[in-house]
Amino acid sequence: MLKTFTFVRMQPGIERDDFFRHWCAHTRDYDLRDHPEISLNRLILFDQPGDYVGMAENHWPDREALDAAIRWYETPPGIEHNRNLEEFMDMANSPTVVVSHEVEVSQESGIEWKSGEAAG
Repeated sequence: MLKTFTFVRMQPGIERDDFFRHWCAHTRDYDLRDHPEISLNRLILFDQPGDYVGMAENHWPDREALDAAIRWYETPPGIEHNRNLEEFMDMANSPTVVVSHEVEVSQESGIEWKSGEAAG
């Protein structure tokens, strides 16, 4: 599995609650249809003001699925999908990062590798 995180900015002039409603509806209406390979679409709205209003977490089966989705955005349906996003989200200034290593650290389990080199 591969995880991505997108740090999200709103388009100017949109109220925060309206933005979140649009984002949730877009994810339901577009992402679930267009990216059925994603096993988790988590949308997070930040409490405090800052550069980003929220974050999207997506779980992909592998790098090939993510790369195929990136190429898909160059197709007519992908362009339409992105056009809907641009109505409320500042896509050009909402960077996405790919997780290379992940661990969970707790008193009970110590360091538990989830992904990356030591996860093997």
